[in-house]
Amino acid sequence: MIQVLWKKSARHLVLPALVIALLLIGSQFMQVDADRDKGTFYLKDHQGDRSALADVTISGELGDGFHKSSFELAGSSGSIATDTQIYDSPKNIWYDDRTPDKLKGDLKFDLNGFEPFAIDYWDQRDSSIYKTAYFTLEFVEYNDKHQTMHNSHTFTNSVQYGLAKIGNQIYFTVPSGNTYVGTNGIYKLNFIDGRSNPADAPESEALATYSLDKNKEPASSEIQVLGLEAVGDKLALILEENKKLVVRSYDSRSGKLLGEAAANNFTIPSSHLGEKKRSFHEDYEAFIDEDQLSIAFRSTSDESNNYGSIQKTIWSFNLSDGVKLLDETTISYNDSIELNKRNMKAISYRNGKLYVVHDHSILDGKTDEQILFDPYRPKQLIIQVYQAGKLLYEGELATDMNDDWIRAMNYTKDSFTNDTSQYRTFDHIVIQWAKGAC
Repeated sequence: MIQVLWKKSARHLVLPALVIALLLIGSQFMQVDADRDKGTFYLKDHQGDRSALADVTISGELGDGFHKSSFELAGSSGSIATDTQIYDSPKNIWYDDRTPDKLKGDLKFDLNGFEPFAIDYWDQRDSSIYKTAYFTLEFVEYNDKHQTMHNSHTFTNSVQYGLAKIGNQIYFTVPSGNTYVGTNGIYKLNFIDGRSNPADAPESEALATYSLDKNKEPASSEIQVLGLEAVGDKLALILEENKKLVVRSYDSRSGKLLGEAAANNFTIPSSHLGEKKRSFHEDYEAFIDEDQLSIAFRSTSDESNNYGSIQKTIWSFNLSDGVKLLDETTISYNDSIELNKRNMKAISYRNGKLYVVHDHSILDGKTDEQILFDPYRPKQLIIQVYQAGKLLYEGELATDMNDDWIRAMNYTKDSFTNDTSQYRTFDHIVIQWAKGAC
């Protein structure tokens, strides 16, 4: 009898328990939805007066493969508006902070052959989309024995640095070094299905050409191509020429040379002209702001200093009418130097001030075991304002991003996995005029 009564009572208890469970689950979802825009975002002053930010807003995204939080920092007030979006399905993040800027997006480019020269791309959203463009080179490369190279070439930078896109048109120049002689060009790439017969493919034509013959007499002159950038409707060719950083501007429709400007005392490790007063790594970081181009190069001198010292020089050019050098500013900070430090997030030169946003690792407490996992060390997002080469302000956009790195910090050599979708990073950071400031 007691057993029968217990079974009946248990049946009656199931419904209240189910209701309570549903209420608890519902309240959790409501709490998650209520907290979705309450992540940690605040401006933390390091030095100087934040009034230096009065003329600008800084916006961007902090996200991983599952969600992103958009933010906008309103100048000197320090107020930050945020909005969080949760993806319907996880996104595949195939790049990280060490990837050249031009790879970020849906198209992945690569080199596929030299005679004729071929550039391929794949669409990361649709694996069936595979395109190739062909063109014929009008230069030769010599090895150290002055023998012509055919089936292999060396470049100053990876192929991606030679790519630029304006509208739907993709342009390319070969990042040739000082071992090349002849004529290089800026090519309008004509892509066809990559599975087609190359013999049936129309060649991509040169929009403009330029000479590499300064490399004929290596003891007295040289020209090395570092990359190509799209600045509005113009193409900026970036060169190391006779110990100078040179930017040439071309009209993207006619190929006409519109002007050039140079910064002195600039060499890269492969330069062979005399004393290298200032040497920089070739793999620059470029940022476009309307008709302005800012380029950051990392100094090679930091490798001879104490571990953790990084020095970069930023040159800003205006291409609205010819090319004009606006500013040169050198910045220094502490960080790991084992990896290619592509950590600039945004650069803008406005009203005589240089605004720089970059992230870097937090070095405190680092152990030898953790050196292997530098990409996943805790980071800070730093905001700086310079004027005439002097630091006016430095602050930090503080977030809870570093909570993601806790697991990576405790990985062993055998258990570490490189899954970029698991760790939040900053991306798409933009510096703009504050309302009424321009």
